[in-house]
Amino acid sequence: MNVTDKIKSLSLEERAGQLVMSSFSGQWEVPENTLNLLEKGAIGSILYFSGCNVVDSIQLRDLTTKVFTAAKKSKAKIKPFIAIDQEGGQLAPITKEFAIGPGNMALGAIRENGIMFAYKMGKSTGEELASIGINTCFAPVVDLCFEEGLPVKDNRYFGSNPKQTGELAAAFTKGLQEAGIIACAKHFPGQRNVDIDSHFELDVVPHTFEQLSSREWIPFKNTIEADVGMMMTLHASFPNLDPSNTPATLSPVILQEYLRNRLGYKGLIVTDDIQMKPIKDTYGIQGALIKAINAGVNQIIVSGGVDNANIIIADAVRSGDISEDILNAACEKVLEYKEKYHISFEEKHLSETAVGSPVTKEHIDSIQEAADSSITLIKNQEQLLPFSTKNSKKRIAILRPTYGRLMMSDNTNFYTHTFKDIFSEYFDNVSEYVYGLDPSDVEILGACDWAFMADYVIICTYNAYQHEKQIKLFNACYEYSGKEKTVAVALRSPEDVTAIHKEVQTLLLTYGVAECSIHALAKTIAGINTPSGILPVGVGMKTTTPYPAGTGLSHF
Repeated sequence: MNVTDKIKSLSLEERAGQLVMSSFSGQWEVPENTLNLLEKGAIGSILYFSGCNVVDSIQLRDLTTKVFTAAKKSKAKIKPFIAIDQEGGQLAPITKEFAIGPGNMALGAIRENGIMFAYKMGKSTGEELASIGINTCFAPVVDLCFEEGLPVKDNRYFGSNPKQTGELAAAFTKGLQEAGIIACAKHFPGQRNVDIDSHFELDVVPHTFEQLSSREWIPFKNTIEADVGMMMTLHASFPNLDPSNTPATLSPVILQEYLRNRLGYKGLIVTDDIQMKPIKDTYGIQGALIKAINAGVNQIIVSGGVDNANIIIADAVRSGDISEDILNAACEKVLEYKEKYHISFEEKHLSETAVGSPVTKEHIDSIQEAADSSITLIKNQEQLLPFSTKNSKKRIAILRPTYGRLMMSDNTNFYTHTFKDIFSEYFDNVSEYVYGLDPSDVEILGACDWAFMADYVIICTYNAYQHEKQIKLFNACYEYSGKEKTVAVALRSPEDVTAIHKEVQTLLLTYGVAECSIHALAKTIAGINTPSGILPVGVGMKTTTPYPAGTGLSHF
């Protein structure tokens, strides 16, 4: 593609369309209105969401073929970016026929060779995405879990150390992009570990330029050095950078003076979804589109329900609210990166290049090895671990909450694997008792029965620091199981180690519930895997029993 000639051939509406990333609801067919938008060149990119679009990777390949077929009918014949948030761990929209990694915090917990594993995770994710036609992955998350003393609420962080986070993020980026997938570092200028969800509320971040440069921006710089193709903006204001309190997504000061000029970023700038409440409610879709483009954004995510985004942009150019030069520059950048990553219809048709599952044994093995290396043993004071394997006389009871969706950027509720099935690969006599995130008195009573009867009891928590009834269940069960037969496992937030019964003598962390992480847990308890992970963040740092970053035994 000759970008200069292509720009000249596009109408104003088509140039505007290249800046729009849309979504739709449909798993087997693309809705008629989206087909029309693709055929008219009114949208230049598509974003897939788990509940809206994904059954499994094979189904998604067929859906993507239909998206490409519609786009190929357009006059300009420009292939769209097809994006997905396939981060691994906590957020992995493709949960079937796909090798899902343990997630960022698990990678951050690996004592040795974390960089190698991060690269492998990026490479395997990229190869599988490429085989089903997806060319853009909104990963890695490079935000820091830096607010020491606040609960660690989210496993999408690599950790609290800027240098380590930067190295892991750069490695993941290189792996993705070597597989031909555009990586996206997010969320610039840096999302905090606070109880503010940018889907619903605008965070006002007090950090100065000096603070950001010495902490939060180090991982972003690492991904820039790794030639990351996209950078996603954050819906938060930084008054010490832009005194107008304009959200970073819409701030020319933050995106041009700091991201472009001071950090030297040359790639595509993409917004987080402007349908999110802090943007939509304050600026409206029209206002957000205009301000984002004037701020220097190249791709604007406008999730489903807005069919006229390119018309709004084109009309704003005609009215003088957007300079045509700014629009052309943004469109040129998009086409430049589509050319750079060979996103064109000149390659073989998708259905001719790949069939069947994209998962390979090499991918599964590398993901499992990473998960095995992340398991963190905090206590083994009774030398309860490892259990004897294949001893049919020993009854093992696993008591655990359901996989819950605790925040918007989370799809663990779509995981279908069970602990019983996985642990039964390593032990003969396994029972699993599942209860709600906030167990009822009846559920607590049922759990206590198992705690009393079993020979070994594995009691799991799932962000129990937020769900006090899990702690009530834990303590009630511990009265029956005691330190001699109880293994405590924090399945999600490491913050749970501060909430679990202080007398517990055996304590493990997995940093998530991806299938590979549960296998790693079972292998560790069975003694097949030696736990060597360490906490990538400090927890309970303002309590009398803090667990600083780096805590973790290197053997049983």
